[in-house]
Amino acid sequence: MRVRILKLFAEAKQKLISEAKQFKTAEVKRIANKRDTSSKIKEEIHKVLSMCRVVLERGTPNQQYIYLELIKEKQKTMESNLSDQKKITFEVVNVSFPKELTSLLEMGSNCIKLDYGSNKKEATSPMILSSQPMPVNLELLVSVDLHKTGDDKEEPLLSGLDFLPDGRLVAVDNYNWKCIILNERLQRLGTPYKFKDHPNGVVCVSHDTLCVTGGGEKVVCLLSVSTDNTITLTREIKTSSQFDSICCMSPSNMVVSTYDDPRPARMISVDGVESDFDHFLTFPKKKYKVGEIKCTYVQSKNTLVLTDQLAHTVYMYDTVNGTSRAVTNENIQNPLGACVGPDDTVLVCSGNKDSIVHLTIHGKILCTYPLEMKTTYSICVSKDGTSLAVSNCRNGFKKIHLYKLSMAIS
Repeated sequence: MRVRILKLFAEAKQKLISEAKQFKTAEVKRIANKRDTSSKIKEEIHKVLSMCRVVLERGTPNQQYIYLELIKEKQKTMESNLSDQKKITFEVVNVSFPKELTSLLEMGSNCIKLDYGSNKKEATSPMILSSQPMPVNLELLVSVDLHKTGDDKEEPLLSGLDFLPDGRLVAVDNYNWKCIILNERLQRLGTPYKFKDHPNGVVCVSHDTLCVTGGGEKVVCLLSVSTDNTITLTREIKTSSQFDSICCMSPSNMVVSTYDDPRPARMISVDGVESDFDHFLTFPKKKYKVGEIKCTYVQSKNTLVLTDQLAHTVYMYDTVNGTSRAVTNENIQNPLGACVGPDDTVLVCSGNKDSIVHLTIHGKILCTYPLEMKTTYSICVSKDGTSLAVSNCRNGFKKIHLYKLSMAIS
């Protein structure tokens, strides 16, 4: 909850700053126009005074009279312009907070309570503390076969998936260099964005901002998505490493998996600042090729998760205490995409088993879900935790599934 609230504040701050900049630009332009008018009046006065001296010194009485009448007309025009400018007021801007937020602050430490009735059939509070993560139910809602469409050169490979906060699904097509928006029926919305090269991973970092790895040599692309599904490139961040998958670590920082780099996982901020994990994290001593290692990050548990495809291993790293564990199991074969599941658990695509493995950050396997698709590859869970999307990478049998996600009844 704390992480979600902090993220909400960060997004609100970003939106507020954006609106403030737009307002400032408009005000500066308006004030500049006002100053331009004043400058023109000042220049006109200098011209009138200069001519007035000449007329007084050298002009005939008739010429002096005519010029006096001319000055009177100019004076009326100047006074009219100045009067219009005096009517221009400066906008006063205030920042307001909703009553619901101030009410939350007034609650103080009482905003979180322990529910002693959580063992009853009916909970008395919407927030229940659970001692152990539970398996989930997956109900298939939509299944779509992926084929070449329009200007596609290849059968699509959805190498990265993530949900926008409003429920729209974002997918990057590695083979056809596209970013696609899908609705709840997995139908395409708007026009796909075309990259310069193969995109690898995607993560939604705010209500309308995406970060995409790849799409060019050593670059992270920041894209904005409008409510009418228009995708626009807002910025390109040049990086020193090749990035594959990407996920959020905090509202302003992301974790990425790398390839052709001795550091299999790194961090990058939305401002483009790259950094490494502390030296006490022991990563596998090898360089991975693209697609061989994927990452996710459990924010509330400060846990970095790496899936090693060729080693059939899921690595869990406590980034605060520096501890780690390597999770192997007969159900974890050719692990690929991973994402954070309910109750700070992890969902991993087991490619060779055509399934999803659900496990805790301590390495305990809660459940395995066989899917009707070959070689599960990419996976993501919606922001509200009610939907799960997964795609595969088997040539000739490409699919994307959308599931309803719910807690299993024990």
